[in-house]
Formats: sequence, structure tokens, C-alpha cells
Amino acid sequence: MFRAVSALAGILLLASPAHAETLERTVKANTVAAIGGFLGYEVDTCYPSDVPEVKIRQTPAHGTLRVVPHEQVLGKDSRCPGTKVRGLAYVYTPAKGFKGADEVAIDVPWNSTDSGRATILTYTYRIKVE
Repeated sequence: MFRAVSALAGILLLASPAHAETLERTVKANTVAAIGGFLGYEVDTCYPSDVPEVKIRQTPAHGTLRVVPHEQVLGKDSRCPGTKVRGLAYVYTPAKGFKGADEVAIDVPWNSTDSGRATILTYTYRIKVE
């Protein structure tokens, strides 16, 4: 059975039943910031998993959100140290001069096995721009 684990910036997405989670992030005004994302690999073999087609469910009202490809070498604290894995990063840019609250939502289709329908994991990011 193929099990995929994902992680980026301390965020762990695990395949599960229908799932919605709200996360809070703080970013500096007039800067570009990664607010989340994931890396995909098979836990036991370190074999890379497919990168799912993420969809932006809710765009930010006071900025922009980009979903960009990301690669990273796993560190010593992982089960696969030194392994290069692929994934996606969610990059938020607040509107010039904006300070306050913003919110985005992202749908991530995810399979815990090679067969079956994907579970949609919805992540809402409440962003405080300072």
C-alpha cells in the first residue's frame, strides 16, 4: 500500500477522511511570504509521490496567492535524510501598503493509496499582515 507523507515549513498533510483545517500566519507588509505547502514522498521507501493539482478555493481580498513548484532536500530529522523531494509552496503577496487581515483557502486532492478516489483536504489560511 502506498502511503504518502507531505511536509513543508512544519506543515504536515496526511491523507484522511474529508478534512478542513484553519491555519494562522503572520507576514510583513510589502513582502512576499510562503504561508504553507507540502513535499511528497513515500514514508518507507523515500520514493517521490505525485504532486497533486491544487486549486485555490478562495483568493485573498487584499493580495495575491501563487501555488509554485518547490524542491527541497530532507534534513537529518526525517526518515529520508539527503533525499530531494518535490512539492508545492503557497506564496502570498499582500497588496502594496496593506496592513490587516486577509484569508485564502486551498483544496488539495490527496490519495492514501494508488487506487480509489482522492480526498479533498481544504486548508484555510488566516493571514495577519503587519
